[in-house]
Amino acid sequence: MNIHPTLRRTLAAAACAITLCGAAACGDSSAQDGAPDVLKVGLPPAEANADLQAKFAPITSLIEDGTGKSVEVKPTSDYLSIVEAMRSGLIDVAVFSPFPTPLAEAVAGVEPLVVAKGAAYSSVFVCRTDTGIDSIDDLRGRKIAFVDAGSTSGNYIPKLLLKRAGIDPDTDIEGTYAGGHDTAQLAVEQGSADCAADARSSYQTMVDKGVIDGATQKIVAESDPIPVSLVIIARKDLDPTLEQGIVDAFVDGDNTAALGVVKATSFEQANEEDFAIFRDAATELGVNLEELSRK
Repeated sequence: MNIHPTLRRTLAAAACAITLCGAAACGDSSAQDGAPDVLKVGLPPAEANADLQAKFAPITSLIEDGTGKSVEVKPTSDYLSIVEAMRSGLIDVAVFSPFPTPLAEAVAGVEPLVVAKGAAYSSVFVCRTDTGIDSIDDLRGRKIAFVDAGSTSGNYIPKLLLKRAGIDPDTDIEGTYAGGHDTAQLAVEQGSADCAADARSSYQTMVDKGVIDGATQKIVAESDPIPVSLVIIARKDLDPTLEQGIVDAFVDGDNTAALGVVKATSFEQANEEDFAIFRDAATELGVNLEELSRK
């Protein structure tokens, strides 16, 4: 099976880093402790701003409520670093993106605990109006800012849209990773990219706040709704009692504020069917999960 070079490099780096980290023992006692006194919680590289921890406070509070443990928040640079840290025991629980969850299961044995559903969640390509880009077919040869190599709405789904339009994401465009949803949009606003691949909700939030000028940008393509907007995952050896406590807090606890963080309508206990659409998309993009699981 052929794998796009960008995906191959990303996944190879993950496997290499995880192998090296395991060989070096990664210097953290929590890797051997299924029930640490303080839970280290990883936050996603969703936004490059100082308020990220405050934004996700309702979610980390639910983790505290469900486990009875104190939480130490660990912002991360990208989704790959979350996978590496969970494999090494440096992070116990993480707020994660749905598409790479099966990849993280394959290479690091993480446990999906909770999924957020019901959000108005889709991927869009947003382009400057002065570029003359009116549809996805016009993206050939253009500079596109993606969010992160592990992002569902800012990488995988947009690349799937390109592939289905007959555009090779590795050879037919000039793609870069901006590192966050906001920085991808700012790259378009500032002229260093023609378009951004982003979540529609992130784009709209920036327009509503006046961070970017909606009159100078427009959506030229949009995906179907994405059924899962967020996943709570745990490292492989975390105490099952703590895992169940997290599930109970999100599903049955006072979760209104946490739902507001992702604009979802419900939290549900994760199951294999939740990720079927992402496994199918991985196959379409040329990512062989069975091969990854043997690395």
